[in-house]
Amino acid sequence: MKDFKERFYEAGLIPVIKIESVNMADGLANALRAGGLFIAEITFRTKAAPQVIEKFASFHKDITVGAGTVTTKEEVNAALSAGAQFIVSPGFNPSICEYCVERGVPVFPGVNNPSLVEQAMSMGLNSLKFFPAEVSGGVKALNALKSVYQQVSFIPTGGIQEDNIQEYLSLKNVLACGGSWVVSSELIEAGKFDEIERLIKSARRTMMGFLPVVSGDGGSRESSGLPDKVKGDRGFIEVRTPSLKRTLAMLSPLGVSVISPSEAMRGQSFVGTIITIPGIETYIHLIE
Repeated sequence: MKDFKERFYEAGLIPVIKIESVNMADGLANALRAGGLFIAEITFRTKAAPQVIEKFASFHKDITVGAGTVTTKEEVNAALSAGAQFIVSPGFNPSICEYCVERGVPVFPGVNNPSLVEQAMSMGLNSLKFFPAEVSGGVKALNALKSVYQQVSFIPTGGIQEDNIQEYLSLKNVLACGGSWVVSSELIEAGKFDEIERLIKSARRTMMGFLPVVSGDGGSRESSGLPDKVKGDRGFIEVRTPSLKRTLAMLSPLGVSVISPSEAMRGQSFVGTIITIPGIETYIHLIE
């Protein structure tokens, strides 16, 4: 089974959700699924949070559900009783972290300075929420922390939008980003799940950074430099991505297969490959 570090990395974006009514849970879960996200952080900023978590845990088991904005042990207990699989707190609360660690519950406390990072590390925690990201120095701050705490990964949250998420995800010490813009409470309350799905898909396109380069049939493939193994009736498209490793991880839930020996290397770096995805009758040539 994948650990949470792998799940977060594959998702790239963790939707931070404030939801007022459990009646909206099914529509929200369906929108997340249709958009390609299978993770949800339900914040304890509404009374409905435990019910919503229970709904996800019981009826949408393909979506990993966790509890966010957890600030007391009582909320930890309520979240776990409802079926939450992980806990996120806005700040570093030693008593909550100890409580979760003792129970073997994955916990991701919020930090924004070296002292808090080291306190979390002293408890064996090395995947941390960086909050509030933008007002705490954003990308520059995370870059500075990277050189000192090479074993720590961060989940920046707060001020993340589609126009800056790729800047964060390009950092090697960023595990994923937390964001609420794709699942705003206004859209949820209005039942605008089609718009939530659209925003998620748009964000995922931005995260993958796909830029069409060339597409065509067998004739154009002759001069493409692709291996003979992929020549035939199946079409192909070549696309660029800023991070081949992350894109492959994000596509893995779709059953992506790498066509060997198409892997391209530049020195020790993996910079290109050809893949197939079930249900898509096209070869995809990914290049970094």
